[in-house]
Amino acid sequence: MKKTFILCLAMLCKYAVEAQSKPPVRIGIEAAHLFDLYEGETQLDNGYTDIDLRGINGTNTKIDLAVGVNIEIPVGLQSSLFISFTKGEMTSEKENQYAKSYINLLGFHYRKYFVNRKYINNRLNPNVFYARPFYQGGIGLNNFAGERYFTLDQGLFSITEGTCATTSVALGCVFEFGPRIQLLASTDFIVNFSDAIDGYDNEKKSDLMQKTGLSLLYRFAN
Repeated sequence: MKKTFILCLAMLCKYAVEAQSKPPVRIGIEAAHLFDLYEGETQLDNGYTDIDLRGINGTNTKIDLAVGVNIEIPVGLQSSLFISFTKGEMTSEKENQYAKSYINLLGFHYRKYFVNRKYINNRLNPNVFYARPFYQGGIGLNNFAGERYFTLDQGLFSITEGTCATTSVALGCVFEFGPRIQLLASTDFIVNFSDAIDGYDNEKKSDLMQKTGLSLLYRFAN
């Protein structure tokens, strides 16, 4: 699966370079925070109540940082295809259990910007500062490895690993510092179509997480 991720990234980079003669491609680096969202306790078919862990909730959790790379290929002045790869660790805890999850997210997103006529007419003026809010939706893959522990003795009792499909929605804003440099701030709400990302699989259909990040992007051509 890691080889598949590397191959996908290589193909995307190749496409981005080839696309430079068309729309202005942007490539950037990202620092992000990963957060396991709490979904409440779930009553399973066998009568067992599943404990759902959550981030920043106990002594075994922390502010989980991740790093990533992004490629944005504009489709027009108001929309683009945004491709992201994020790698990091996510911790979560509840009651007598906690988890460490190692996350590799690959996402393909369609982005729509809110822009006005002033931006369209002056977008290449280096003396004008712009803030462009946007929303986006996407699909992707999460290649994960999870470890579940007992809180009392920190004993490891379950390990999971695999790859699942994801879908996401996001809100954000791009701040343009001249025609070349952009700073991007966004929050993604991600649905993982697997319950195993937090180290134990109760065979639920999904698990939720959040990614909040800052990206610095460079535009190669006008």
